[in-house]
Amino acid sequence: MELRQLKYFTCLYEEGSVTRAAQRLNIVQPALSMQISKLEEELGQPLFERTSKGMIPTETGEQAYRLFMPLLGQLLEARQTLIHRNGEISGRIHAGLIASAANQALASTLAYFVEHHPDVELQVSYGYSQNLIDRVLSGDLDFAVINQSFQQERLTRIDLVDEELLVATGAANRLRVPTPVPLAALRELKLVLPSRLHGLRIVIDQSLAALGLEVSPDLELDDLTVIESFLRRGDYVSILPATVLRQGLEEGALRAYPLERPGLNRSMVCVHDSRRPLSPAARLFVDIIGKTLATGLDAIHFYKEGATDHELD
Repeated sequence: MELRQLKYFTCLYEEGSVTRAAQRLNIVQPALSMQISKLEEELGQPLFERTSKGMIPTETGEQAYRLFMPLLGQLLEARQTLIHRNGEISGRIHAGLIASAANQALASTLAYFVEHHPDVELQVSYGYSQNLIDRVLSGDLDFAVINQSFQQERLTRIDLVDEELLVATGAANRLRVPTPVPLAALRELKLVLPSRLHGLRIVIDQSLAALGLEVSPDLELDDLTVIESFLRRGDYVSILPATVLRQGLEEGALRAYPLERPGLNRSMVCVHDSRRPLSPAARLFVDIIGKTLATGLDAIHFYKEGATDHELD
Protein backbone atom coordinates (compact mmCIF):
# COMPACT_ATOMS: atom_id res chain seq x y z
CA MET A 1 0.00 0.00 0.00
CA GLU A 2 1.49 3.33 -1.11
CA LEU A 3 0.91 6.89 0.06
CA ARG A 4 -0.05 7.75 -3.50
CA GLN A 5 -2.79 5.10 -3.47
CA LEU A 6 -4.24 6.49 -0.23
CA LYS A 7 -4.32 9.99 -1.71
CA TYR A 8 -5.98 8.74 -4.89
CA PHE A 9 -8.53 6.68 -2.96
CA THR A 10 -9.59 9.51 -0.64
CA CYS A 11 -9.85 11.95 -3.52
CA LEU A 12 -12.01 9.55 -5.58
CA TYR A 13 -14.18 8.85 -2.53
CA GLU A 14 -14.79 12.58 -2.01
CA GLU A 15 -15.38 13.45 -5.67
CA GLY A 16 -17.41 10.36 -6.61
CA SER A 17 -16.14 10.66 -10.17
CA VAL A 18 -12.96 9.46 -11.86
CA THR A 19 -13.00 12.52 -14.11
CA ARG A 20 -13.27 15.05 -11.28
CA ALA A 21 -10.79 13.19 -9.08
CA ALA A 22 -8.22 13.02 -11.87
CA GLN A 23 -8.64 16.75 -12.53
CA ARG A 24 -8.18 17.55 -8.83
CA LEU A 25 -5.08 15.36 -8.63
CA ASN A 26 -3.79 16.67 -11.97
CA ILE A 27 -3.27 13.17 -13.37
CA VAL A 28 -4.78 11.20 -16.25
CA GLN A 29 -7.80 9.00 -15.58
CA PRO A 30 -6.16 5.65 -16.48
CA ALA A 31 -3.41 6.27 -13.89
CA LEU A 32 -6.02 6.88 -11.21
CA SER A 33 -8.06 3.83 -12.17
CA MET A 34 -4.96 1.63 -12.20
CA GLN A 35 -3.90 2.66 -8.69
CA ILE A 36 -7.41 2.12 -7.31
CA SER A 37 -7.50 -1.34 -8.91
CA LYS A 38 -4.14 -2.19 -7.34
CA LEU A 39 -5.38 -1.07 -3.93
CA GLU A 40 -8.55 -3.15 -4.29
CA GLU A 41 -6.47 -6.14 -5.36
CA GLU A 42 -4.21 -5.76 -2.32
CA LEU A 43 -7.18 -5.49 0.05
CA GLY A 44 -9.01 -8.32 -1.67
CA GLN A 45 -12.28 -6.40 -1.81
CA PRO A 46 -13.88 -3.81 -4.09
CA LEU A 47 -13.87 -0.26 -2.72
CA PHE A 48 -16.26 1.22 -5.28
CA GLU A 49 -19.24 0.16 -7.29
CA ARG A 50 -18.87 1.43 -10.85
CA THR A 51 -22.21 2.88 -12.00
CA SER A 52 -23.46 5.20 -14.72
CA LYS A 53 -23.88 7.88 -12.02
CA GLY A 54 -20.31 7.62 -10.81
CA MET A 55 -18.21 5.71 -8.31
CA ILE A 56 -20.30 4.62 -5.32
CA PRO A 57 -18.30 3.49 -2.25
CA THR A 58 -18.97 -0.06 -1.08
CA GLU A 59 -19.31 -0.84 2.62
CA THR A 60 -15.59 -1.68 2.59
CA GLY A 61 -14.89 1.61 0.85
CA GLU A 62 -16.78 3.52 3.55
CA GLN A 63 -14.81 1.77 6.27
CA ALA A 64 -11.51 2.28 4.41
CA TYR A 65 -12.14 6.02 4.15
CA ARG A 66 -12.77 6.29 7.90
CA LEU A 67 -9.58 4.36 8.62
CA PHE A 68 -7.32 5.90 5.99
CA MET A 69 -8.15 9.58 6.55
CA PRO A 70 -6.35 10.05 9.92
CA LEU A 71 -3.43 7.93 8.69
CA LEU A 72 -3.08 9.98 5.52
CA GLY A 73 -3.03 13.22 7.50
CA GLN A 74 -0.34 11.90 9.84
CA LEU A 75 1.79 10.62 6.95
CA LEU A 76 1.60 13.91 5.05
CA GLU A 77 2.49 15.89 8.16
CA ALA A 78 5.42 13.59 8.92
CA ARG A 79 6.62 13.87 5.32
CA GLN A 80 6.54 17.67 5.41
CA THR A 81 8.35 17.74 8.73
CA LEU A 82 11.15 15.53 7.42
CA ILE A 83 11.48 17.46 4.17
CA HIS A 84 11.95 20.71 6.12
CA ARG A 85 14.04 19.27 8.97
CA ASN A 86 16.99 21.52 8.03
CA GLY A 87 14.97 24.51 9.24
CA GLU A 88 14.77 26.20 5.85
CA ILE A 89 11.34 27.43 4.84
CA SER A 90 10.41 27.04 1.19
CA GLY A 91 7.58 25.86 -1.01
CA ARG A 92 4.41 27.47 -2.28
CA ILE A 93 1.50 28.98 -0.36
CA HIS A 94 -1.92 29.73 -1.82
CA ALA A 95 -3.82 31.62 0.87
CA GLY A 96 -7.34 32.98 0.94
CA LEU A 97 -8.22 36.03 3.02
CA ILE A 98 -11.31 38.04 3.73
CA ALA A 99 -10.69 41.61 2.63
CA SER A 100 -10.55 43.09 6.13
CA ALA A 101 -7.71 40.75 7.08
CA ALA A 102 -5.88 41.50 3.85
CA ASN A 103 -6.22 45.25 4.23
CA GLN A 104 -4.92 45.24 7.80
CA ALA A 105 -2.16 42.65 7.95
CA LEU A 106 -1.24 41.30 4.53
CA ALA A 107 1.34 43.88 3.46
CA SER A 108 3.54 43.48 6.54
CA THR A 109 3.21 39.68 6.40
CA LEU A 110 4.30 39.63 2.76
CA ALA A 111 7.19 41.98 3.53
CA TYR A 112 8.39 39.60 6.26
CA PHE A 113 8.42 36.65 3.87
CA VAL A 114 10.15 38.58 1.10
CA GLU A 115 12.91 39.59 3.50
CA HIS A 116 13.34 36.43 5.54
CA HIS A 117 12.05 33.58 3.34
CA PRO A 118 12.48 34.57 -0.32
CA ASP A 119 12.22 30.94 -1.48
CA VAL A 120 8.54 30.79 -0.53
CA GLU A 121 6.16 31.41 -3.46
CA LEU A 122 3.10 33.32 -2.31
CA GLN A 123 -0.30 33.59 -3.96
CA VAL A 124 -3.17 35.35 -2.18
CA SER A 125 -6.86 35.44 -3.11
CA TYR A 126 -9.70 37.45 -1.57
CA GLY A 127 -13.35 36.53 -1.15
CA TYR A 128 -16.34 36.03 1.11
CA SER A 129 -15.82 33.60 3.97
CA GLN A 130 -18.08 30.91 2.50
CA ASN A 131 -16.46 31.14 -0.92
CA LEU A 132 -13.02 30.77 0.66
CA ILE A 133 -14.17 27.73 2.64
CA ASP A 134 -15.38 26.08 -0.57
CA ARG A 135 -12.00 26.69 -2.19
CA VAL A 136 -10.16 25.25 0.81
CA LEU A 137 -12.29 22.10 0.67
CA SER A 138 -11.76 21.75 -3.08
CA GLY A 139 -7.98 21.94 -2.61
CA ASP A 140 -7.67 25.23 -4.48
CA LEU A 141 -6.45 27.04 -1.32
CA ASP A 142 -4.07 25.77 1.36
CA PHE A 143 -5.93 27.72 4.03
CA ALA A 144 -8.15 30.75 4.50
CA VAL A 145 -8.49 33.53 7.07
CA ILE A 146 -12.20 34.08 7.61
CA ASN A 147 -14.84 35.23 10.08
CA GLN A 148 -15.71 32.55 12.61
CA SER A 149 -19.44 32.38 11.89
CA PHE A 150 -19.09 29.38 9.56
CA GLN A 151 -18.99 25.74 10.68
CA GLN A 152 -17.68 22.81 8.65
CA GLU A 153 -16.70 19.48 10.16
CA ARG A 154 -13.91 18.83 7.67
CA LEU A 155 -12.07 22.00 8.62
CA THR A 156 -9.39 22.45 11.24
CA ARG A 157 -9.57 25.87 12.92
CA ILE A 158 -6.77 28.02 14.29
CA ASP A 159 -7.91 31.01 16.36
CA LEU A 160 -6.20 34.25 15.31
CA VAL A 161 -7.84 37.29 16.92
CA ASP A 162 -11.02 38.25 18.73
CA GLU A 163 -11.94 41.89 18.36
CA GLU A 164 -14.65 44.25 19.48
CA LEU A 165 -17.13 45.71 17.03
CA LEU A 166 -17.60 49.44 17.49
CA VAL A 167 -20.21 51.95 16.39
CA ALA A 168 -18.38 54.24 13.96
CA THR A 169 -19.15 57.68 12.57
CA GLY A 170 -17.36 60.48 10.78
CA ALA A 171 -15.59 62.97 13.05
CA ALA A 172 -18.25 65.63 12.47
CA ASN A 173 -21.17 63.28 13.10
CA ARG A 174 -22.21 63.16 16.76
CA LEU A 175 -24.37 60.31 18.01
CA ARG A 176 -27.66 61.29 19.60
CA VAL A 177 -28.01 58.11 21.63
CA PRO A 178 -26.42 57.16 24.96
CA THR A 179 -22.92 55.78 25.03
CA PRO A 180 -21.98 53.04 25.46
CA VAL A 181 -24.56 52.50 22.75
CA PRO A 182 -27.46 50.22 23.76
CA LEU A 183 -27.87 47.40 21.27
CA ALA A 184 -31.56 48.22 20.88
CA ALA A 185 -30.58 51.79 19.86
CA LEU A 186 -28.87 50.45 16.72
CA ARG A 187 -32.32 50.29 15.08
CA GLU A 188 -32.58 54.08 15.37
CA LEU A 189 -29.34 54.82 13.54
CA LYS A 190 -28.79 55.61 9.87
CA LEU A 191 -26.76 52.48 9.22
CA VAL A 192 -24.46 51.42 6.42
CA LEU A 193 -23.48 47.76 6.73
CA PRO A 194 -22.18 44.95 4.53
CA SER A 195 -24.75 42.82 2.71
CA ARG A 196 -26.03 39.55 4.11
CA LEU A 197 -23.46 37.65 2.03
CA HIS A 198 -20.62 39.24 3.96
CA GLY A 199 -19.13 37.33 6.89
CA LEU A 200 -19.14 40.39 9.14
CA ARG A 201 -22.84 41.00 8.49
CA ILE A 202 -23.53 37.36 9.31
CA VAL A 203 -21.71 37.80 12.63
CA ILE A 204 -23.70 40.95 13.42
CA ASP A 205 -27.08 39.46 12.45
CA GLN A 206 -26.48 36.21 14.32
CA SER A 207 -25.32 37.98 17.48
CA LEU A 208 -28.28 40.36 17.48
CA ALA A 209 -30.75 37.59 16.68
CA ALA A 210 -29.56 35.68 19.75
CA LEU A 211 -30.67 38.73 21.77
CA GLY A 212 -33.99 39.04 19.96
CA LEU A 213 -32.85 42.07 17.93
CA GLU A 214 -32.60 42.88 14.23
CA VAL A 215 -31.28 45.83 12.24
CA SER A 216 -32.22 47.04 8.76
CA PRO A 217 -29.45 49.18 7.25
CA ASP A 218 -30.27 52.11 5.00
CA LEU A 219 -27.31 51.27 2.77
CA GLU A 220 -25.31 48.10 2.09
CA LEU A 221 -21.68 48.06 0.92
CA ASP A 222 -19.46 45.00 1.05
CA ASP A 223 -16.06 46.70 0.98
CA LEU A 224 -15.23 47.74 4.56
CA THR A 225 -12.66 50.27 3.37
CA VAL A 226 -15.35 51.94 1.24
CA ILE A 227 -17.67 52.03 4.26
CA GLU A 228 -14.89 53.60 6.34
CA SER A 229 -14.29 56.22 3.64
CA PHE A 230 -18.03 56.81 3.26
CA LEU A 231 -18.40 57.54 7.00
CA ARG A 232 -15.89 60.37 6.72
CA ARG A 233 -18.09 62.20 4.20
CA GLY A 234 -21.59 62.04 5.66
CA ASP A 235 -23.94 61.33 8.52
CA TYR A 236 -24.10 57.55 8.22
CA VAL A 237 -23.21 55.21 11.08
CA SER A 238 -21.69 51.73 10.86
CA ILE A 239 -20.68 48.78 13.03
CA LEU A 240 -17.11 47.86 12.21
CA PRO A 241 -14.21 45.84 13.65
CA ALA A 242 -11.82 47.88 15.76
CA THR A 243 -8.83 47.24 13.51
CA VAL A 244 -10.65 48.49 10.40
CA LEU A 245 -11.12 51.84 12.14
CA ARG A 246 -7.58 52.28 13.41
CA GLN A 247 -6.21 54.52 10.68
CA GLY A 248 -9.27 56.77 10.60
CA LEU A 249 -9.20 57.13 14.37
CA GLU A 250 -5.50 57.99 14.40
CA GLU A 251 -6.10 60.62 11.71
CA GLY A 252 -9.00 62.12 13.66
CA ALA A 253 -11.34 61.47 10.74
CA LEU A 254 -13.57 58.99 12.58
CA ARG A 255 -15.20 58.52 15.94
CA ALA A 256 -15.72 55.13 17.59
CA TYR A 257 -18.17 54.30 20.37
CA PRO A 258 -18.38 51.08 22.39
CA LEU A 259 -21.57 49.06 22.55
CA GLU A 260 -23.34 48.35 25.79
CA ARG A 261 -22.69 44.90 27.21
CA PRO A 262 -22.70 42.19 26.04
CA GLY A 263 -21.58 44.09 22.95
CA LEU A 264 -20.66 42.54 19.61
CA ASN A 265 -17.42 40.78 18.70
CA ARG A 266 -16.01 39.06 15.69
CA SER A 267 -13.35 36.38 15.68
CA MET A 268 -11.01 35.82 12.77
CA VAL A 269 -9.77 32.28 12.36
CA CYS A 270 -7.62 30.34 9.95
CA VAL A 271 -9.19 27.19 8.52
CA HIS A 272 -7.62 24.41 6.51
CA ASP A 273 -8.78 21.01 5.33
CA SER A 274 -8.16 18.52 8.14
CA ARG A 275 -7.06 16.02 5.49
CA ARG A 276 -4.23 18.26 4.32
CA PRO A 277 -1.91 19.47 7.11
CA LEU A 278 -0.33 22.89 6.73
CA SER A 279 3.23 23.03 5.45
CA PRO A 280 5.88 24.72 7.64
CA ALA A 281 5.71 27.76 5.34
CA ALA A 282 1.92 27.95 5.65
CA ARG A 283 2.06 27.55 9.43
CA LEU A 284 4.56 30.41 9.63
CA PHE A 285 2.38 32.62 7.41
CA VAL A 286 -0.62 31.99 9.65
CA ASP A 287 1.42 32.72 12.77
CA ILE A 288 2.77 36.01 11.37
CA ILE A 289 -0.55 37.31 10.09
CA GLY A 290 -2.22 36.38 13.38
CA LYS A 291 0.37 38.31 15.39
CA THR A 292 0.08 41.27 13.02
CA LEU A 293 -3.70 41.37 13.42
CA ALA A 294 -3.40 41.18 17.20
CA THR A 295 -0.86 44.01 17.26
CA GLY A 296 -3.31 46.23 15.42
CA LEU A 297 -5.73 46.01 18.35
CA ASP A 298 -3.35 47.34 20.98
CA ALA A 299 -3.90 51.07 20.47
CA ILE A 300 -7.61 51.06 19.68
CA HIS A 301 -8.91 51.55 23.24
CA PHE A 302 -7.27 54.97 23.39
CA TYR A 303 -9.60 56.22 20.66
CA LYS A 304 -12.97 54.95 21.89
CA GLU A 305 -15.31 57.72 22.94
CA GLY A 306 -17.98 57.86 25.61
CA ALA A 307 -17.08 54.67 27.40
CA THR A 308 -18.90 55.92 30.49
CA ASP A 309 -20.61 59.20 29.69
CA HIS A 310 -23.58 60.08 27.49
CA GLU A 311 -23.65 62.24 24.39
CA LEU A 312 -27.07 63.77 24.07
CA ASP A 313 -26.29 67.15 22.51
